[in-house]
Amino acid sequence: MAKQLDFTKPHVLRNKAEYQAAAAEIDQLLDEDPEPASEAYERLEFLSVLVQAYEDTHCPLDALPTPQAIVDFILEQRGLSRADLAKWFGGKSHVSEFFRGIRPLSLKQIEALREHLGIPADLLIGRTLELANSSDQ
Repeated sequence: MAKQLDFTKPHVLRNKAEYQAAAAEIDQLLDEDPEPASEAYERLEFLSVLVQAYEDTHCPLDALPTPQAIVDFILEQRGLSRADLAKWFGGKSHVSEFFRGIRPLSLKQIEALREHLGIPADLLIGRTLELANSSDQ
């Protein structure tokens, strides 16, 4: 069991060790499924706010993998190459444009990646939309 944080004087999470301890305690509290308004429930909410604040500060969105990085990783894990995607992407040029960042994934391509490679669609959709929105600004 992880060491419980002492918040007799509440403070933001200052380092990775405090972050990990808070995350471990959140997991433990979630397993206990505390009743709303109980002390454990209030602690769960408090720690969740602290963890979210730490993640917002130390884990910026642009540090998350791009759809291209996700697909490359899965291809490598399965012993496949980018050329293997052509049959699902509508041709080699579409694959090339996707990996060069020129063409975002279509819903049909996301569905094919989910079906054939097991990549969760929400992972690809979320990052595709985030990147499209950030390039619009």
